[in-house]
Amino acid sequence: MALTGPTIAADEIIGSPAWFPLETMEGEAVRLIQLDEAAYRAASFLDQRLLGAGYRQSACGLAVLSGAAGRLAAPSHYIFHIGHVGSTLISRLLGAHQSFFALREPALLRAVSVRPAPDAGAPSLGVVLALLGRTWRKDQCAVIKVTSFVSELAELMLAADHRPVAIFMFAHPRAYLRGIFAGANSLAETRQLAPSRLQRLLRRLGEGDWRPDPRSQGECVAMSWLCEMTVLHQAADRFESQVLWVNFDTFLAEPFSGLQAIFQALGERPAPSEIESLVTGPLMRQYSKAPEHAYDAALRRTVLLSAEREHGPEIRRGMLWLQQAAARRPLIQRVLRLAQA
Repeated sequence: MALTGPTIAADEIIGSPAWFPLETMEGEAVRLIQLDEAAYRAASFLDQRLLGAGYRQSACGLAVLSGAAGRLAAPSHYIFHIGHVGSTLISRLLGAHQSFFALREPALLRAVSVRPAPDAGAPSLGVVLALLGRTWRKDQCAVIKVTSFVSELAELMLAADHRPVAIFMFAHPRAYLRGIFAGANSLAETRQLAPSRLQRLLRRLGEGDWRPDPRSQGECVAMSWLCEMTVLHQAADRFESQVLWVNFDTFLAEPFSGLQAIFQALGERPAPSEIESLVTGPLMRQYSKAPEHAYDAALRRTVLLSAEREHGPEIRRGMLWLQQAAARRPLIQRVLRLAQA
């Protein structure tokens, strides 16, 4: 779409997060969506799904947007994850506290992560992060939950001068395999992402006498786990002091201590009563991507056990593939040890 009609000025962009940068347009412009705090809280995905929700839209020239970003100093923290491991729940719990402004899966970050090279007609990573770091109040800090494959940018994002903190969400490989096989949508998404994940994993592994060649469904899911975990492992190697690893099932077993550790990593120490209110409240009993559906730790255990019964042979193939891969590559061995620690 070409840029037409009145555009948003830099001062409006700088003033608050009300104008959310959604996607690039023709004519070196960016489409903006007007959101209030409630809209941000409701959105599981800050992407093109917002276009059908009736929010007011406008546009801003890329040069104006970049100029506005240059006037912002809004450091953010991040949630990276391997997909389907509770990152949306953690984002919602953090966003329920007054100190944090939670954003989930901004589309522009996805676009930056898949660009083969900087594009003169699109905002840079620095511009996107500056815009996403805006908050409603001065005492807030943005916590941006990215899409799983955006973890490719983790090292660039963690290298920022303000030393952002990152929560790395993951699950044990068997739990991950069970979780993916438990849902038709998650399995379809994994199949769709498998080719790009395989290429990303190959780049991370480099040359060697063994190359991953997943054949069965279970092996492809295991490779997906390995790809995303390898990315996070290598980022944590460089920025260990800025990273908190969170195993989702460990968190669900002890949500109070888990959430307390996350808050502390992000520089906040809420009163125990505040944390207790969050982990006993409605957010822990909803499916975070679709809050109208009930979901909790007990239901997750039931779903995972059901997936093991129904898809046991493929899950075992995936686990065997990982064990064999670890025997061939030291990096894979280290990633598996990390997940089991």
